[in-house]
Amino acid sequence: MAETVTVKIFNTEYKLRGDDESRIRRAASIVDEQMQYVSAKAPMQPAATTAVLAALNTAEQLLAEQNRGQERSLDIVSQIDLLDRSLRELIDSEE
Repeated sequence: MAETVTVKIFNTEYKLRGDDESRIRRAASIVDEQMQYVSAKAPMQPAATTAVLAALNTAEQLLAEQNRGQERSLDIVSQIDLLDRSLRELIDSEE
């Protein structure tokens, strides 16, 4: 069941609805941190520009993490293939 959660992002309160209060609060915290970071680097930017730059930073981090996940998956598949070949060789040598 959706619940209303009040969060503060870049000094503005927002009432958000969702099923997981903890996840909403974590997401809001990430957005706020990114906006504070961008604002510290470019303090004269309007809030809308700060929000777009924060969104771009967050999207870039997401893409980097997805890429790391894909690389890890490929490494795991390679290790499984190597183990599979080794096991097959052992089984074949015992027959």
